[in-house]
Amino acid sequence: MLVTLEQASEHLRRDGDDDDADLTLKIHAASGAVLNYLKGANHFQPELDGEGKLVLDDDGNPVYTTKVLYEVQAAVLLMVGYLYKDRDNDKNHEYETGYLPRPITALLYNLRTPALA
Repeated sequence: MLVTLEQASEHLRRDGDDDDADLTLKIHAASGAVLNYLKGANHFQPELDGEGKLVLDDDGNPVYTTKVLYEVQAAVLLMVGYLYKDRDNDKNHEYETGYLPRPITALLYNLRTPALA
C-alpha cells in the first residue's frame, strides 16, 4: 500500500471505521493502478544530503529513501476517492477503459516510464 489507512480516512474525511476492510481493499487497488501506470518508474523520494543535494551511489545513480513521492501519494488518495465515491458505477464518466482519471494522470505523467511502440 502506497498510503496508509489513516491517510485515506483523513482524505475521505470519514467519521467511523465500519468499512475499514473495504477501504483497505480500495487502497490496495488504487496503489496497484498507480504502480501499473508508472510502469516500473521509481516512486520513492531521492535521498538528499545536508546541503539538499542528491546522494549518489558508487555508480553515480541516485539513492532513494523508502518514502513514497508526494505526487504518487496524492494520486493514490485521489484514486481511492474515486473508488470510494463510485462504488458501483461511474455515473460521471470519469474513467475510460485502460486509463486513470485525468487528475491522477496529471500528477503522475512526468514520473511514468514511457511505453515503447
